[in-house]
Amino acid sequence: MLRCRLFRRSLSSALHASALIGAGLLTSLPLRAAHAQSAQRWSVQASALHVGVFGDAYEGLKAGLGGEVQLRFTPGVWSFGIGGQASSHGTSGEGFDGQTVMLQGAFIEPRRVVDIGSSRVAPYLSARLAYLQQTIDFTLSDGVSVLDVSAEASGAQVNAGGGLLVRLSPRVNLDLGATYGVIRFGDVLVNVPGFGQSNVAGTSGTGQNLVLRAGLAIGLGK
Repeated sequence: MLRCRLFRRSLSSALHASALIGAGLLTSLPLRAAHAQSAQRWSVQASALHVGVFGDAYEGLKAGLGGEVQLRFTPGVWSFGIGGQASSHGTSGEGFDGQTVMLQGAFIEPRRVVDIGSSRVAPYLSARLAYLQQTIDFTLSDGVSVLDVSAEASGAQVNAGGGLLVRLSPRVNLDLGATYGVIRFGDVLVNVPGFGQSNVAGTSGTGQNLVLRAGLAIGLGK
């Protein structure tokens, strides 16, 4: 029962709102700020992630490493990205040491650069809406038989934050960023081979995440 309760708590998550892009973002910015983004309208970006998780929904879950890839469209000072992300998290706690939880899914991310008078460096503010799936595989034993169990839960995540773009060449940018967000997962779906799937109702909770990102964006075309 202790294992089951910890499993429910560590796979449940939460949301309540996060919308942190200030009113100053609505003002237009000079062209030089846009130049600090990709000089090409289309670009691809690959980044390494460090994902910290907090709150009751992530009890027993450790910070993890991961990565993301995205395709971005940059018509001017605004930039819009769509892509996928994944991170791996170890567990700790009674009966759960050494397990691994995967967080993965898709996202959309608008950004807007902030003018600091440089065509080489530009800070930006960003938001991200993601739909993630959380999965774990583990075994249960009563001392006689062993069952291989898998479980998953999906839900929406909202993040806000910002970062710094540094132009390394006319086609390559360094991107350093950080976002803070909240998440809520739905009910956990548990699959036991030979017994089928069952839905564990009422397993949502509240949780927060802090994501640090470092990556390269490469412009495509002209």
